[in-house]
Amino acid sequence: MSTGAIVAVVAAVIIVIAIVAVVMMKRDGAGGPGLKRRFGPEYEWTLARNDGDIRATRRELAERVKRYGDLETRALPAEAQERYAARWNAVKAQFVDDPSAALTEADQLIGQLAAERGYPAANTAEHVDALSVHHPHHVHGYREAHAAVTGDGRHGTEDLRTALVSARGLFDELLQGGGRGTRRAAELETADTADAEPDAESVPAQDETKQVRGKRLAALTGRGRTEEEQ
Repeated sequence: MSTGAIVAVVAAVIIVIAIVAVVMMKRDGAGGPGLKRRFGPEYEWTLARNDGDIRATRRELAERVKRYGDLETRALPAEAQERYAARWNAVKAQFVDDPSAALTEADQLIGQLAAERGYPAANTAEHVDALSVHHPHHVHGYREAHAAVTGDGRHGTEDLRTALVSARGLFDELLQGGGRGTRRAAELETADTADAEPDAESVPAQDETKQVRGKRLAALTGRGRTEEEQ
């Protein structure tokens, strides 16, 4: 074989390898293992919804990326961030007296915040899909909170508390995802809610006594009692 022929064969092999590499990179980013890394828990949720069908799951998630991956979101001005932070504080305070109403307000608040950031409106089918592309690690908590709000109303106080805590992750990402004044909004929230943070330690659990809840809850006239206390 002549030198020219050898060079041609080597060049052809290199070209084939390059083509295969490009195809694999595209597959990894759009429909292969890259989707699992990108979506994390949302990938697992979608897989379960598709009864373990990996192809259907990858196809669905790849379509979401195609439709919403280039979505341009809007940054919130400082005053808007502070306004939303204050409203979330009110939700957490309301939870003590009326957990169900507080979770409903939280669900609506996140929907409004997402729409103001540039995501599809909460009353559209595209709303959660678009959020899942940009906030895959927190959208499931929001989905669970929404399901609790729109369900049969049989959720206990502890279930509602867990749903509120889960939804908080998406709220924080949307609130602090861009724009000026992010630190100011966070400082406002921290200063105003030292006794009402929606975490496992501070959102009242269903079986807490009045002594554990403290003087503020002891002043209530029975509205914070659980079904067992009643």
